[in-house]
This record gives sequence, structure tokens and C-alpha cells, in this order.
Amino acid sequence: MAETQVIFRLDKRLLRELDETLKISGFKTRNEWFRAIIREFLDDIERKKALQKLRALEMKGLEDEDIEEMVSKWRSEKT
Repeated sequence: MAETQVIFRLDKRLLRELDETLKISGFKTRNEWFRAIIREFLDDIERKKALQKLRALEMKGLEDEDIEEMVSKWRSEKT
């Protein structure tokens, strides 16, 4: 897997707070934390896209159980 370097700037106080919080949160490095945040963000976007598609499908007779079944099927096919 090819990696790309991402550089961002923080003032020293904010960086110290980040480092202290990372240790408390169980992350060993800033990279580990940043990757987790990016994954979480992308997962959120995927969920929002799926919800938008479901909202766009206003079909008569469609029950919550049907939607749950479709989402479960979609998730199992995705993995």
C-alpha cells in the first residue's frame, strides 16, 4: 500500500493537548489517531449516502423491516 504524507499545522498548546488526549484515548501515535478519524469520517459519509438513497425511495408498502433487510444485504455484499 502506497502512503502519502499529510502535513497540518497546530499551535504548540493545541498540539500538547492533542498528544495528552491521544494517550488517554488509547492511541499510541498521532498517525494511528489520524487514520482512525479519517476512517470514521469516510464511514459516516457512506452511511449518509445510503440514507439519502433510502429517503429518495418513497415507495408505498415499504416497511421498516424491508429497509433493514436491504441494508443488511447491502452490508454483507460490501464486505
